[in-house]
Amino acid sequence: MSEATALYVDTGLQASKYCNVATFAILVFDYCITLEAESQWVWHRKWMLVRFVFNISRYLPFFAIGMTFTAALRTQYYPGESCVRFGQASNVLHLICIAAAEGLLITRIYASWTSKRLLTFLLVFPMVCFVGSYILSDTSLVFNFKPTNIPNPGGCLLLAGRNNIFEYGALLLYELVLLCLMLFIRSRRYKYTLGAFQKTFFNDSVRYMICIMIMSSISIILTMSPPITWVSITDSPQIVIHSVLASRILFNLRESEEHSRTNPTLEEVSEMQFGEGQLSVLRFEA
Repeated sequence: MSEATALYVDTGLQASKYCNVATFAILVFDYCITLEAESQWVWHRKWMLVRFVFNISRYLPFFAIGMTFTAALRTQYYPGESCVRFGQASNVLHLICIAAAEGLLITRIYASWTSKRLLTFLLVFPMVCFVGSYILSDTSLVFNFKPTNIPNPGGCLLLAGRNNIFEYGALLLYELVLLCLMLFIRSRRYKYTLGAFQKTFFNDSVRYMICIMIMSSISIILTMSPPITWVSITDSPQIVIHSVLASRILFNLRESEEHSRTNPTLEEVSEMQFGEGQLSVLRFEA
């Protein structure tokens, strides 16, 4: 049997491993403290689109980041071994996790203004951003976009290239456009009709987009500024923040909706459709 050889390691790789392991721990911790809320606001609901997408954004990150966690703990390489497919599968799962979390955001925005043109835009625009970033990431526009001087046998080293900057840039642009769209809908349609549920909806969605933009900006800086071995430090935080915020927003919305139902103290003037056929009270504020 061939002897294993130790994989290359330096300060940057070690920091990347610590960060990815820590984010996995954060994901597990957040799941534990929000499990009661999930059982209360999700488990008894029918299996419709919103719940299906929610479960993907809630549970798939455990597998996606778990694969990164496994790669981070790896210290040895056996001759003839290849980790390329494992890395590709991990990247695909990461993209699906982000897409699911953004899918929940799309359903909320569409529910606030049921327009076919809006729905078309919400579906086409992210696809354009993703395809554009994918095409650009396959070019050499970024200096040292792939590590070449570091031994990486079988692709088993937790190492990433600077071409991820295009994905983070596309995500930043996408969230910025959706934030502007959300503020436009808020000012045009709900300027004078806003209840507790809608306040929760708009406030949490705006906070979600701002947090994602901040995280994307940090990821861009960490991808371009430090040495190449530090780049992998950005692998898991994006997935965690998407999953955690998407879940908490849904819980807050369900809680706010239930509170409006059990405490109908506001004058009902209209209703807004929001996911899974749920109706929510709107309030006219003079």
